[in-house]
Amino acid sequence: MNIGSIIKMNRLKQNLKQEDLAEGIISTSYLSKIENGKIEPNDEVIKLLCMRLDIEINRQIDEETRELCYNWFHILLTSFKPSILKQEYQRMSELTNTIPDLELQILLKIHVIRYFLKIGETNSSLEQINQLKEISTTFSGKQKYYWFKFNGNYHSITEEDSKALQFYTMAEDLIAKNDLPDEEIADLQYVLGVTYSKLRLTSEAQSYANKALDFYRQIYNFSRCAECHLILGISYRRIQNYDKAIKNYQLAKQLAEHDDTTEIIQLTHLNLGYLYYAQGKTDQAIKYLDMIVEEKESSLENRLLALTAIVEEYYKANNYEEAKRRIEEGLGLITEENKERYLLFYYEIYTYRHLTERNLEKFEEMMVHEFIPYLEEQKDYARLTNYATLLANYYEDLHKYKTATKYYKLVNFSYKQINQI
Repeated sequence: MNIGSIIKMNRLKQNLKQEDLAEGIISTSYLSKIENGKIEPNDEVIKLLCMRLDIEINRQIDEETRELCYNWFHILLTSFKPSILKQEYQRMSELTNTIPDLELQILLKIHVIRYFLKIGETNSSLEQINQLKEISTTFSGKQKYYWFKFNGNYHSITEEDSKALQFYTMAEDLIAKNDLPDEEIADLQYVLGVTYSKLRLTSEAQSYANKALDFYRQIYNFSRCAECHLILGISYRRIQNYDKAIKNYQLAKQLAEHDDTTEIIQLTHLNLGYLYYAQGKTDQAIKYLDMIVEEKESSLENRLLALTAIVEEYYKANNYEEAKRRIEEGLGLITEENKERYLLFYYEIYTYRHLTERNLEKFEEMMVHEFIPYLEEQKDYARLTNYATLLANYYEDLHKYKTATKYYKLVNFSYKQINQI
């Protein structure tokens, strides 16, 4: 029933110490055992503790209420419309206060983490995580599954992919022991595929994307099928199987167009651009990337991703004039208000600005003291290999072989980190 968890959660919420709550009712040590799920208290003790906390306990829950809860869980899993999510959340907030003692109550509170992530309130989701962390050791198997998964979702959104993977794999380990909807399992397989892809673990990314795709085909979820084909396309590109990569990108685009999913169409164009770059087909690459840059509905992040790729390609092709034009275009999208959020792109674009302008002192200063430390802090090992190599080559050209060796070692370290994840 998780009564101990509910009592502990409400006590902490009211900033009460155990001795304050237990005084005159039970011993502090007995309360501690209740809160940690080691003892099931009798009804009289529960009543007295709840009176002091000013909460109501209702051990019964009707099927209609249970159905409402699980319907909300399903909406959180499948809907991406903030207006619908917020409307349902208001209904569930009122319901939450009427069932404070049941296991379902904890599930409701755990799902609030997902709710805040879905509507873009990352800080609120972290607050909810921190509130529940105190009682997480008492969670049942199903509660632990969602707890691990939504923690993974949080770390994925905050770009901490290694941490996300740890939580997702802990959730996966609990699947066999819990009765979970097939769609929920497929969603976990999908996010595992995404995470492995972001970590450059190609074989695992393919495996989980295919597992998820098998399910989404059965229920005709075209948008999620498109996203799975994107993961497969990226995986095939990385192993240089370009024909299969293009086939999967084309399937992703067709499915996204069927559902009119602009974001997925843009990601398809972005990855087609990357693919044609890998093949040395610069004109075709820029054609697809410019579709994103010029599309009014493109997110700022996607436009910056496309522009940084274009800048890098022009620089490598020694077309410095065109690189400079695109650099200024990219910097024009970054303001003081959004600089912190898009700091990665800021550093990437300024790297090539300093190089194209031959302002090598500023290039070295920024790389050594800002950009490389930033990538190390973020544990962005994929980009770290790229930019540490760039810096090592720079020092090698200056015949500073000792310093160059330092950054080549960083490149090797980054590769090892990717392989050990």
